[in-house]
Amino acid sequence: MTSLDEGGPLVNKDGFPLHPELWDAMWTRAEAAHPEKKGMSKRIRGNLELPQVPVPLVPTLRSAQPIVEKLWLIQKYMSELQYDYTGCQFFEIRKNRPLCRLMEVAKTIMREALPIKCLEAVVLAIYLTSELTGVNRFPIAFRSKFEGETYKHIVLGVHFNGRFGALGLSRRSTLMYKELRFKTLAELLHQYISCYRDCCHTVDRIKLGLPVSHDKQSMESILWKYMVIRPGRISDKDFTQHCDSFSRQLRGQTAHQMKYAKQSRDHANGNRPHSDNSDSSKKPLKNSR
Repeated sequence: MTSLDEGGPLVNKDGFPLHPELWDAMWTRAEAAHPEKKGMSKRIRGNLELPQVPVPLVPTLRSAQPIVEKLWLIQKYMSELQYDYTGCQFFEIRKNRPLCRLMEVAKTIMREALPIKCLEAVVLAIYLTSELTGVNRFPIAFRSKFEGETYKHIVLGVHFNGRFGALGLSRRSTLMYKELRFKTLAELLHQYISCYRDCCHTVDRIKLGLPVSHDKQSMESILWKYMVIRPGRISDKDFTQHCDSFSRQLRGQTAHQMKYAKQSRDHANGNRPHSDNSDSSKKPLKNSR
């Protein structure tokens, strides 16, 4: 558990029920931010007459439902869990873990039904879409700037039948779910860039990861960074070419083939293969959107 003395984000590393020290640290921070200070916590803590919080139901996906409807039901469920404003990350996500371990975290998220942030939402979306074998899923990570500060955010890109969309959660409703209707990946990313601009943010980096396996028991780790696009440093034409190149590979190759092709290019160029599977507990996303 992150110590309160560190002043950093609180991360639940001990599972459930929450460790008493973490629980008290959450309340201490809430008291510091709330206008009523300790009066707020005295009114709530130990109060057995508070109304029950409804628990969202995991969607039941029927084979006859269109893919667009299934994706919307998955997004609706994640939105009902709500974005986490508590200042504590309830579910520790280690990005270098095998996919099967991340899927165990996803099952814990559904069981506990607590608010989540963007990275947790991506892991949950991967789990909930695992049975949609015709849908390609790949991480899309954004880095933006606002008044000198850096913000990071991630969603799960989806591709089916020639259309692109995305699943996720954010403080901003425009930076999460995108319906499966975009004809090209460039159109989808430009939509996000425009929404960032409406929030007075400038996107300076986009990372596209490899397609995620549909095998929930897979021991392979997700490759979170396969291609990097820097919108402010390249022309719109080059931006589109990068997106089209990724899209062609997405349609014509498996994740194994794409990873092998990248390693071959790195070797030919004399570059060391790059791994972006960092441990989020060691370096959490700062100012995550």
